[in-house]
Amino acid sequence: MRAEPLRYRARKWAVQQVSDRLDRGTQLDRLETTEWDVVVVLDACRWDTLQEVTDWPVGKARSPGSATAEWLAAVEESGVFEDAYIATGNANYTFFDLGAAEMTPVWETDWNERLGTVLPEPVLDRADEFLTADRRPVVAHLMPPHAPYVARIDDNWLPAYPRTDAWSHVGSEEATDDETTSAQVAMASGDIDLTRARQAYIASVRSAWETLVTYVGDWVDRGLSVVVTADHGEAFGHLREFGLYGHPNRCHVRPLVEVPFERFSRPEVDDGVATSVEEKLDALGYA
Repeated sequence: MRAEPLRYRARKWAVQQVSDRLDRGTQLDRLETTEWDVVVVLDACRWDTLQEVTDWPVGKARSPGSATAEWLAAVEESGVFEDAYIATGNANYTFFDLGAAEMTPVWETDWNERLGTVLPEPVLDRADEFLTADRRPVVAHLMPPHAPYVARIDDNWLPAYPRTDAWSHVGSEEATDDETTSAQVAMASGDIDLTRARQAYIASVRSAWETLVTYVGDWVDRGLSVVVTADHGEAFGHLREFGLYGHPNRCHVRPLVEVPFERFSRPEVDDGVATSVEEKLDALGYA
């Protein structure tokens, strides 16, 4: 894989200098003030793409980071996941002390060599084990839709972008810290077809969501409250994305920090019982 192009590196540096001074977001503040039993983090999930693939009206929040490590540093500082039981497919959690009651590194036991990622089900199953044992609150960090983009057809997960080698880390002695996001380097260097990559990303978002909602429905049915969000978004070089690719660190532009934030829970039961025709019509919103 080729190194990150110099012109792209310069453009990214300029974006970092400006956007790094912007407000760090509302997401963690909302998690701090929202009642939740489970937080599900969809890695690299843009709010607008998730809204595109589902009929559900998904809310949004501003993430404090445009890459996982930056986001986890903010999570560590906030203490929002202290005493939580964490199941994660993302190995970046190794480098941060979130004050968790317990953390299960699912990437160690369920790494999929064929696809080059950790699929959602092992992470969600481990989260469900925590909940069944009444160990709460729970955080489940899923890898999809993060590259390499994968999608589900029936019960089979397949590469949504067929060239899985294109996402491999540079790994050369010349590689710098800015090249740690392999998808960014590959897209910026022209090693990846951006139109197909964008389509693959959409398929990956859709599949991650469709897998997740089954678990969310079950948890809500058990009386639990669930927040679905993301650590950061993804970019594909478009003008409105400031010509960025992947999710470079400290680039706090909308496509990278505008993430889903939706809480699912059972509606509160109203003790008042509508008996008359007028009361029933009023309950339906008729005057």
